Amino acid sequence: MSYENSAIIAIDWGTSSLRAWLLDSTGNVNNFYAGAHGISQVADKDFASVLESVVVKLGAEARNAPIIMCGMIGSAQGWRDAGYLQKSAGIAELAAAVIHLEQDPSVWIVPGVQSVSADGLADVMRGEETALAGIMASQKITEGLFCLPGTHSKWVSIKDSQITSLSTFMTGEVFQLMRQHSILSPLFPEAEQGVSEDSNGFIRGLQLATGELGLLHQLFAVRAGILTGQFAKSSALSILSGLAIGSEIQHIAKLASTQPAPTFLNAAGVMAHLYQMAFAHFNIEYQLIDGEEASRAGLYEIARHIL
Repeated sequence: MSYENSAIIAIDWGTSSLRAWLLDSTGNVNNFYAGAHGISQVADKDFASVLESVVVKLGAEARNAPIIMCGMIGSAQGWRDAGYLQKSAGIAELAAAVIHLEQDPSVWIVPGVQSVSADGLADVMRGEETALAGIMASQKITEGLFCLPGTHSKWVSIKDSQITSLSTFMTGEVFQLMRQHSILSPLFPEAEQGVSEDSNGFIRGLQLATGELGLLHQLFAVRAGILTGQFAKSSALSILSGLAIGSEIQHIAKLASTQPAPTFLNAAGVMAHLYQMAFAHFNIEYQLIDGEEASRAGLYEIARHIL
């Protein structure tokens, strides 16, 4: 398959935002656009109009360029359901399974991946598979256990450049629900949107996560600890953050310690700092990967196999 325009438009289109890159034939970025045009913000599912405006913003070189997209745009709530690849997945397999828009065969959507978790249950991801493809290609990694923190934190096992298992933790979502819509909510100042820089409070939350009575008990223990003076109210949000992340990592720590492949943390900024503290607390050896451009690299690698 060939196109007159050697440029490629790569789009990571999620629930709340969109990122688009205009790439040349070697993958270098010629232009970039980001906006709050996630699928949940698009009125009447008029994705075509949004895409048209994005192409215009990317400039004249973007006209008639093939477009490859990943993320929630390929979900049942998106433009077209790209389904899930239900087998071991690498770059070539993802490229072979892309779908195109019926009205425009030069617009492709990468499927998600369906796999089995560490405890044998079905699990899925959409968007992270493309980021992993970019990491494997750019970092020359063929095996390992990858942690991708987020609203739904993903732990993915890779062997021979193939995704072999996937375990999802609703860490970020549970944190936000507890912070905004629970009996714990009044403990947190309204102006405090993220996690405070209280490392001691975060570590205390990590310690709580290992309690014998489990997460449902420990969540209420945060409230009780504040009310009785056991914990400082100023530390409440950091304790909750540590408890949520610690509940995730304590369950994966054994897996990380028993497998021979290295563990990789794909994170940046505050999230990287928090997970690094948690990894150290649970004695997990790891390598940090800054995956800010992982999705772009993955989309380019998948497009190369198609073009």
